[in-house]
Amino acid sequence: MNPVARFLRKRWSIHLLLCTPVFYVFVPTLQNDTTYLADPAKYLLEYFGLASTYLFVALSMITPLRKIFPKFAIAKSIAIHRRQIGVSVFLYSLLHFLIYFAYMGSWSEFVKDWDKLFILSGIVGFALLLSLAATSNNWSVRKLGGRNWKRIHRLAYLIMLLLIYHQATQEKTGYRETAKVFAPLILLQTVRIAIYGKHALKNRAKHDSTDIPS
Repeated sequence: MNPVARFLRKRWSIHLLLCTPVFYVFVPTLQNDTTYLADPAKYLLEYFGLASTYLFVALSMITPLRKIFPKFAIAKSIAIHRRQIGVSVFLYSLLHFLIYFAYMGSWSEFVKDWDKLFILSGIVGFALLLSLAATSNNWSVRKLGGRNWKRIHRLAYLIMLLLIYHQATQEKTGYRETAKVFAPLILLQTVRIAIYGKHALKNRAKHDSTDIPS
């Protein structure tokens, strides 16, 4: 097996990688980064928001990668830890949410900001992420049944759209940076849909040919 794929199969290795944003957050302090020192709360707010976004994109790429490249060992290894990655996406978004709440100073100021669409898209996206994180366990799968559980977790596509809007309409990232972050995922999903359509047409043609009376 590919050594990278073997490394990624180990639980401790994926946990270490998922904690990397927490370790890296101290780097600006050591470097006396002026952006960080000017407004640490704003820096952390944007930092954890981006960390959650990057992880969400990485998580969403696993399924299309496996469909397009079924023998890709690294994608197979990462897929084993899909649930842990999903929970990490939620935890980083929770940090982003809590820092934002503290940054606003009061509940009234926090709610007043919801009339801005990019804030509202973030709040709705966070609420949907919460529902996915709460049902990312074996008990929920048993209680909901496999089909209903999958339906709920398809909310990830709606979260993706909300996240794109939330990031694109912010001053820090903007449309260009957001396009760079989401481009690989959109490309993979497009290829996946094209492959699915090709197989569907092929199966339909095969089915029609068997229906023709001899």
